[in-house]
Amino acid sequence: MRLAIDYEMSSEYLPKDYRSGFMALIKKAMETANPLLYEQYYSRHKLKPFTFSTFFRGLKGSEDGKFNIGKDVRLNLSTSSLELATYLYNGFYKTRSFPLFDNTLELKHISLRRSEQIRSSGVIFKTVSPILVNNLGDSGRYLLPGEQGFTDGLHFAVTEVVRAFLNWQGEVPLEFEKITVKRRVISHYQQSMSAFIGMFKLKSNPTILQLIYDVGLGVRRSQGFGMLEVMKQ
Repeated sequence: MRLAIDYEMSSEYLPKDYRSGFMALIKKAMETANPLLYEQYYSRHKLKPFTFSTFFRGLKGSEDGKFNIGKDVRLNLSTSSLELATYLYNGFYKTRSFPLFDNTLELKHISLRRSEQIRSSGVIFKTVSPILVNNLGDSGRYLLPGEQGFTDGLHFAVTEVVRAFLNWQGEVPLEFEKITVKRRVISHYQQSMSAFIGMFKLKSNPTILQLIYDVGLGVRRSQGFGMLEVMKQ
């Protein structure tokens, strides 16, 4: 299930390291709607069945370490859990105003978005938010398609979510084929991270591909990375 939450900001600027602010908004919505569910996900390290992205319709560029994004912000959220989506919808609705760095977000509208139903074993995806894949031996080093260790790091990240949310037994089939991808350096938690955006093809079991579409691809999915849209199946 997918949600689109539209906000108006009190000013036009956000820091480049802005994802943590939207993470705080999601946490607030979840805690407001269901404190026990919030504790379940955030009292300890736990894989989360959602991903998100942001869209700044009026983005004009950057200056002095900040993005000039205009005042319209859309938070897109995708999850494999109908229960979680319902609680978040209610939590966002109740959180009409939220402080975001030097701004205030004012809720304008929430809508449900159409989700693709994947039936193919090969799907062409396009990134909606950048994807992070880290090195198995060095979690702080992020890899790009074609670099040594990328395939192993991607397979490990997918295997983790498949076993957590599908109770999958045995080997997890996965093939990655890049189409048009490019590097994007992201500022997150005061670190520079090497991510990638673009289009690629994944081959796997349709149930696994559906999960990847619903919860995102790679690591740090619930921190605003790895959200995808289906281009062709």
